[in-house]
Formats: sequence, structure tokens, C-alpha cells
Amino acid sequence: MAPKYPKEVDRHHRRPRSRGGTDHPDNISIVRRADHKAYHRLFGNMLADEIAAMLTDTWIDSDYYLVAVRRHKKQPKRRRKRRYCVNCEAEVLKFIPKTEPEK
Repeated sequence: MAPKYPKEVDRHHRRPRSRGGTDHPDNISIVRRADHKAYHRLFGNMLADEIAAMLTDTWIDSDYYLVAVRRHKKQPKRRRKRRYCVNCEAEVLKFIPKTEPEK
């Protein structure tokens, strides 16, 4: 059976498994092997906030600092229900409550 990815790429765990990461697709990036080796040579198995602190202390201009901020998970878009006029069957963009006809 052929490998899933070419030999020159690796699967990178965004949160290392040794630090609580999983094999879920959201936690996996496909990266070039050379970049993957360089990343781990620089950062080992550090988490994002530890990387930001190390870069700030070592590499960044002392007038600045990096901050790692946790993302909010995207909520799935709610789909608008299509509503149709009971008389002419045209799509109604804004729902208006049904009223009784005047007598």
C-alpha cells in the first residue's frame, strides 16, 4: 500500500501528544520534513505560550513582546430557514407572524 503522504513531508502535532495533544485532524499539520525538524530543534515540545515567552526573551526587540492568545472555536453557521408566503409561495426574507384576516 502506498504511503498517504510523500516522503518529504511529516505530520506535525500542533499540541504535542506528550503535552495532552491528540491525533485529531484539527491538531495535525502536514509540513515539510526540513521545517518540522527545524521547529523541534528550536522549540522542542513547548506549548504556544512557552514559545512566545522564549521568543520574547531571546529574539524579539525589547520594546515588544509576543503573546499567545487561545482561539475561540468557530461556531457553525446557523442556516436560515426558508419561509414562503402562504398565498403566492414567494420566499419571505423576514418572518412576519401570521394574522387572521379581517372580517
